[in-house]
Amino acid sequence: MAWALALAVWALPASLAAQSAGRPAAAPVVRPAPSSSAARQAPPAPAARPVWPPAPETARIRFVRSIDPVGVRGRPSFFGRMARVFLGDREDPRMRQPYGIAVGPDRRVYVADTFGRAVHVYDLAKPAYSAIAVNGDSIIGVAVVGSRLFVTDSVSSRLVALDARGRTLWTVDRSQGLMRPTGLAAAGDQLYVVDTLANRVVVVGLDGAVRSHFGSRGSGPGQFNYPTNIALGPDGRLYVTDTMNFRIQIFTSDGLFQKSFGQLGDGSGDFAKPKGIAVDRAGRIYVVEGLNDVVQMFDDTGRLLLEFGGTGTSDGQLYLPTGIAIVNDLVYVADSANRRVQVFEYVGGEP
Repeated sequence: MAWALALAVWALPASLAAQSAGRPAAAPVVRPAPSSSAARQAPPAPAARPVWPPAPETARIRFVRSIDPVGVRGRPSFFGRMARVFLGDREDPRMRQPYGIAVGPDRRVYVADTFGRAVHVYDLAKPAYSAIAVNGDSIIGVAVVGSRLFVTDSVSSRLVALDARGRTLWTVDRSQGLMRPTGLAAAGDQLYVVDTLANRVVVVGLDGAVRSHFGSRGSGPGQFNYPTNIALGPDGRLYVTDTMNFRIQIFTSDGLFQKSFGQLGDGSGDFAKPKGIAVDRAGRIYVVEGLNDVVQMFDDTGRLLLEFGGTGTSDGQLYLPTGIAIVNDLVYVADSANRRVQVFEYVGGEP
């Protein structure tokens, strides 16, 4: 009966519990009422979203949000966590090293995870999260055409076509000339694949047939020195990150060289480790500078308009960024070492 008495004492108010234990009851604690000014005090205002350039100049780019599996899907419920314990799966999903980004016609965001052997899929409208497993060693580029998904598996020298469930439809590999496929862009009925080791761009049909290629090793116009990424502009032109020549090269859709810009350096508008590239609907060119943790925006003459980002882990900051994609005025940047995608918005006006 001792446990029952103890339970009953624990359930009593403090004064009665003390009396039942033979001790004098403690005097009640009287707390002063809050002053009227304290009661009326408003909660602190939320921190302002980062913008570039900062005030007092007119903002052109603003930070919108970060994307990762837990942030979009949410943490599991109590019952979900218990199920994980019994099933032996106790970890939240995460991106290990996000790189390439594509936005599908349904506005879902597809993120290639280099070492996660997966493509992460975010439906931000619902919101919802899922992942498509990819049997590969180094997933770099990703493109979406209709219900089909295309990825480059760089180390395995493969371009892989997948259906909506992640089942392999066809593969282009070393036997067809691919050496180290990386960047990937889709245009109409064909794919443009950057082959870094071969120093060229390979054109592949949606049926997996290799159609043509352009580029060679060198530093002259139309030549490459370890290119890495590619983007399609609204005018149909191709924009290639010629990484070790520290420049951007622009081609027609047929692979004819048009112009280039950029140089090695650590100043604004220079390149030290250019990576992902994208072009918005107004023709502005966005280049991820992986070493300096910024995104640089240029016009099509190569004139620097603006840069945004900066090293760190806070909202709007980047750490070893890689890929980039733009839909309308939303800019998605793979914040690789922070294991997230950061979303920015171009808010108008000329930088």
